Amino acid sequence: MTYCVSDIHGCYDEFMQLLDEIDFTPDDTLYVLGDAIDRGKDSFACLRFIMETPNIHMLMGNHEQMMMDALIYIGGQDSLEHWFLNGGESTCLQFLSLDDDEKVEVIEFLAALPYLIEVKIADQNYVLVHAGINVARVPITMLSTAAVLPKQSQDDLIWIREKFLRRKALPKSIIIFGHTPTFSIDRKHKGKVWRDAKHKDKTGIDGGCVYGGHLLVLRLDDMAEYSVAKTMQGSS
Repeated sequence: MTYCVSDIHGCYDEFMQLLDEIDFTPDDTLYVLGDAIDRGKDSFACLRFIMETPNIHMLMGNHEQMMMDALIYIGGQDSLEHWFLNGGESTCLQFLSLDDDEKVEVIEFLAALPYLIEVKIADQNYVLVHAGINVARVPITMLSTAAVLPKQSQDDLIWIREKFLRRKALPKSIIIFGHTPTFSIDRKHKGKVWRDAKHKDKTGIDGGCVYGGHLLVLRLDDMAEYSVAKTMQGSS
């Protein structure tokens, strides 16, 4: 089976509970759509588990990008302050506690993360991404996976919100994304996956766990969803 989860944000206890809920095995595949780190208390427990599990594949999120920008000092002090303002301080302290070899391993892992992955299950095409895509980058008459995806900027893929959420996306693919909590898109979707009822071409799976919401998993084989509520023990 093939699963997707997003925006774990250091909620390690809930992550482990959710894997138990779906009975995750070495024969399954899990895609983590970015933001495994920051805000929650167990960022490196989440990251280490992902790094050590061969059948878990992770994409770049805006928080991983902020971490990379800060650690390699792109933008200087501003990058570090931006990361800290977005919940990165505890992650940074955990990183600094690693030995030199571990630090290099983490940086190399993050630097190699893809920003987008295409997956086909049966006859359905899926585009997996952290935040979404910007369809305004091509004429509407050219909307197709082949035309749109090569035009995307890294910033769009990890930061975009409204320009993606309210527009028609790809005609023959469903975009699976995180970044924006489902209850922020529609209050009725607290604890639930959000599915675009109008265009039927995008599905949001960020349940806002770190904010007291839920950690959500979507199974692509049949679009079944699973949910674990935030626990007091795992809160930050």
